[in-house]
Amino acid sequence: MAMNNSTFMLFVSLLSACVALAGAALAQPANPPAGNYDRVQSDAVLDEASLPEDVRVAIRTAALLTRGVRDERSLRPVTFERGVMASLAKPTTTLPGFVADRFGLSAILAPAGGRQGRKLVGTLRFVEEAGRAALEGFTIDYGFTADAMTVRRVSLYTVMPENPRWMLYLVPKSRASMTDWQKFQTWGEAMDAMRALSVAPAQVRNEDCWVVLFALDRLPPGGQSQATLDGRAMTFVSKDFAGWPVLFGEAGPRASGPSVLRIRYGPRPPAPGASAEREFRF
Repeated sequence: MAMNNSTFMLFVSLLSACVALAGAALAQPANPPAGNYDRVQSDAVLDEASLPEDVRVAIRTAALLTRGVRDERSLRPVTFERGVMASLAKPTTTLPGFVADRFGLSAILAPAGGRQGRKLVGTLRFVEEAGRAALEGFTIDYGFTADAMTVRRVSLYTVMPENPRWMLYLVPKSRASMTDWQKFQTWGEAMDAMRALSVAPAQVRNEDCWVVLFALDRLPPGGQSQATLDGRAMTFVSKDFAGWPVLFGEAGPRASGPSVLRIRYGPRPPAPGASAEREFRF
């Protein structure tokens, strides 16, 4: 693909307003993500500048689609075959406040049926200042000419991170109720409340408290969270904020010595090796 320079620069300018791919050295997964719970490896390095122009345009198009752009006019000179846009699920978030800080390509393939073009399989990672991240997978099949690109098929999905990150807060039950937790409308609103209400672990060792866990990585749908405190299963009420769940549980007075909280998220039903566990000691 060799778009004329003015057309290509106009397209890049439009994309730059929505997504920035920072840095020349970019992570490349070793294996293509075949499903939501596949792990993404990043031990290889890919130089964006070395990629063909059509591949770079396709990756940026996938980034815009991931962020919820569905107006085909705003994606020109890239066009879409009939039904492609309709096949995409309505986005649960447009990732406001996030930037794309890396991408990975696990495959650059020839399209099926001997058609002209390429098929890409890869991932995009988006991050925000509050510490959240989203690892989004994509497959995009397209044809291209000297001045245009036509997308024939595309799929988007959230990828299970290798080690999902969680943040733990402890809140005295005297400071809040379950009704208070249910009022939160956004992840950020819940986080602001926790920062105002939470205390150090030692301050609630001898009293009832809320145990609140925030997912910092976006988690794919269809999974379940399981947690134990000092070896005993905990029951949580979960509120999902577009893929970033917040878990609210209760704990009574604890024995002397450090407590151990383990949190695991994985597919339902559990699949071997598909869940990642995080441990807190306090």
